[in-house]
Amino acid sequence: DGIFEDTVKQQVWFVGQQGICIYDKRSKQTWSRKNNPRNLPILANELVQDQPTEIFIDRSRRIWIFGWPVRLNAGQVKFCLDSTGSTYLNKDTVGLSRGAVGYAEYRDFLETKRSGLWIYGMHTLFNWDKNAGRFHYTKSTDGSSNNSIEYNVIHQLLEDRDGNIWLATDRGLYFTSYGSGTYSVVNYLFDNSRSQNNLTDVMEMPNGELWFTSWGQGVVTLDTAFRTNKISLFKKPPPASWPALQRSAVTLTWSLAYEKKTGKVWIGCNHGVLMKYDPQTQATEYLFPPEAGASTIRYITEDAKGQMWLGTQSGKLIKWSNNQLIVVQDIGTIIYKVFFDRQGIMWLATQEKGLIEVDPNTGKILRQFTASNGVNSLYSNTGMDIEQLNDSIIVYGAGALNLINKRTGAVELVRMEDGLPSNSVRRLRMDNEGFLWIITSNGLSRYNPYNKRITTYGRKDGIMLAEQAIDADYRSSTNYIVFAGDNALMMFRPSLFVTSQAPPDVAITDFRVFNTFIPVDSLLQLPKIKLSADQNSFSIYFSSLSYQQRDRLTYYFKMEGVDKDWQAADRILFQNYSVLPPGEYTFKVYAENVEGIRSAHTTELVIVIKPPFYRTKWFISTLVFLIILVIYFLHRERVNKLLAVEKIRSRVARDLHDDMGSTLSTINILSAMAKSKMNSDPVKTAGYISKISDNSQRMMEAMDDIVWSIKPSNDSMQRVTARMREFATNVLEAKDIALHFVVEDEVLNVKLNMEARRDFFLIFKEALNNAAKYSKATEIWVNVSMQNKQLSFTIKDNGVGFDVAKADSGNGLGNMQKRADGMNGKLRIRSMEGEGTEVKLLVPVM
Repeated sequence: DGIFEDTVKQQVWFVGQQGICIYDKRSKQTWSRKNNPRNLPILANELVQDQPTEIFIDRSRRIWIFGWPVRLNAGQVKFCLDSTGSTYLNKDTVGLSRGAVGYAEYRDFLETKRSGLWIYGMHTLFNWDKNAGRFHYTKSTDGSSNNSIEYNVIHQLLEDRDGNIWLATDRGLYFTSYGSGTYSVVNYLFDNSRSQNNLTDVMEMPNGELWFTSWGQGVVTLDTAFRTNKISLFKKPPPASWPALQRSAVTLTWSLAYEKKTGKVWIGCNHGVLMKYDPQTQATEYLFPPEAGASTIRYITEDAKGQMWLGTQSGKLIKWSNNQLIVVQDIGTIIYKVFFDRQGIMWLATQEKGLIEVDPNTGKILRQFTASNGVNSLYSNTGMDIEQLNDSIIVYGAGALNLINKRTGAVELVRMEDGLPSNSVRRLRMDNEGFLWIITSNGLSRYNPYNKRITTYGRKDGIMLAEQAIDADYRSSTNYIVFAGDNALMMFRPSLFVTSQAPPDVAITDFRVFNTFIPVDSLLQLPKIKLSADQNSFSIYFSSLSYQQRDRLTYYFKMEGVDKDWQAADRILFQNYSVLPPGEYTFKVYAENVEGIRSAHTTELVIVIKPPFYRTKWFISTLVFLIILVIYFLHRERVNKLLAVEKIRSRVARDLHDDMGSTLSTINILSAMAKSKMNSDPVKTAGYISKISDNSQRMMEAMDDIVWSIKPSNDSMQRVTARMREFATNVLEAKDIALHFVVEDEVLNVKLNMEARRDFFLIFKEALNNAAKYSKATEIWVNVSMQNKQLSFTIKDNGVGFDVAKADSGNGLGNMQKRADGMNGKLRIRSMEGEGTEVKLLVPVM
């Protein structure tokens, strides 16, 4: 039933109906209660041998055995024994029996480095609490909170490299971060098994409860222990006289605010519906104010005078004063937020109309900041949230961070290039220490106005739901920052992320000369690192070895002798230095955290680059020799080129003499004979003239071949094969012979010199001419390919064939063989009478 591999003792433990069996890898023996040559107490223990099902040995060498003993008849029993198996450690199982009510199975174990021992299975999830000295049971809860999950069976637990625990259950995948304190960071996923919780707004009640507007569920509440409380919001249904659209809108809530004077909660809904709920009497007042124009009430807030303000989807700004609603402004677009600064001035976050400053006493628009305000333009005209950084600065979350100076109207942008994780700011909230917390599409970050640094926070900080909690924000009375959104709540104490501890001194982690890493441990033992002159380009890698702070440190470095001032390392923990002149340099580096606290000491590395060797006599002598050698080789190359040109001239002259001379001589003789027979024998004269025409045609073709072969633009095999295809087409079309011409792609990469190119073509030409003239074929196949680094062409016909042994050189076979030999190639001719002919040429190439 159960198996465990003990890597310490190199043993494998098996448990089942027959008891415990141990296989020892070293001795290759198997031990059990019937075969116990080592007299192991665990094998002699009859109680643990009775129907064991699970076995585990932890790092302390405690043996955990779970089973269903028949003799006890008490269900599953949990045993913990010492490393010998002779002593029961009952104090180490405290809390294990206080699990689920009803049937449960303890099935598996996970021992982690940070969070200790976990035991899990069916209706079972226990974790050893080191401080309490007992196991803590995490029960399955319908609609999981931050410290519980919903499950029937937990199939597997896994610890990732950051020490976080992942749980695979029959109800899905869960995650828990090993934190530092109760509720320091809360990542809460609402139960969406029945319906989705799209949270749109959040506020805190005087009793500490958090209330959320939820698209589809009206209002959702959580008490201080994160238990869901139901309120009697719809105890009294909406008026029956209302249209169906408005009656259904009461569960489509967008905004809420607590009216201090009356203790009522104002709730803004879709389609212009407004509800007032009294928590004391649990009575709901339904309103359908005409001032809203049946438009969704997107935001509700209360000013310092106790007046309630509403912003609608259609752009109406509505004030509740003296028990009546008054439309103060109509800006014609969505009002996402109504914000009052410390001086009582109102600011509106809008869609596509920028940030609008309004006098709440008169309702007059004082200023409007947009993306087309010249040098003081916003990043975007659409903004979701507003905050006040200090008495002078209003922060507008419109794409990037827009810092607006109220007094001067100047706008400063903080974008991705300034450290913002994304130019898509969704929520803003100030904490009690003056830091601005930001939710973007890429998660949570903090803006420090004192040093203008942005710090990001993620999984290893316990921040799990920042990308979901993008629709609502709040700061609680206990100074928790709260963000909420799609089915998710995230809240935390900002003080958790503040550290007054100096970062560790920076360590030199690697030293690379060009692309070669040099063992840094040995280098750091030296008082000075000495490099040769050709090692004057190197990279220095550095890091402050702090897991918690490593992503929130800024590094400053300076190379004395190169850099005049300290430079900040822009998230790259190394610095390159290229082609430094000879001399002595000192590299200095220190780290500074987000609070501006720097490491206690500056790390230094002294580097010496030795002078170059090019001033030595032997180097100068060698250089002179090399120059002479280069001149010699250049001269030799020039001579070789001249000889090559001379060779080409000689070959062209020879070809002209051999081909053109003999042909012209023949034409001259035939002309004389035709002239002599012109009057006496017209038939012979016509024959002579026909021969003159044939010889002239051959001479023109030979001349064309010579010119083509020496032309540089014809050096590529693409041009050669194209000429071969053109020639074959012209010859065979006249004979009404079908041509199948194939050139493999590999051939096009072959390079042939001028003579080889010409001979290759002429052999092909002669072979094809022979096939066209003598084969009486109806089809000819030509294939040009590469075979074992040899260039090849094959010409095959379906003609009458001939006996190769009896053939003479009258058809140019001898000439073809001579050209093939000149190319160090092989010419093969295969033919039989009545079976066609195949000519194949193989030419070696590089």
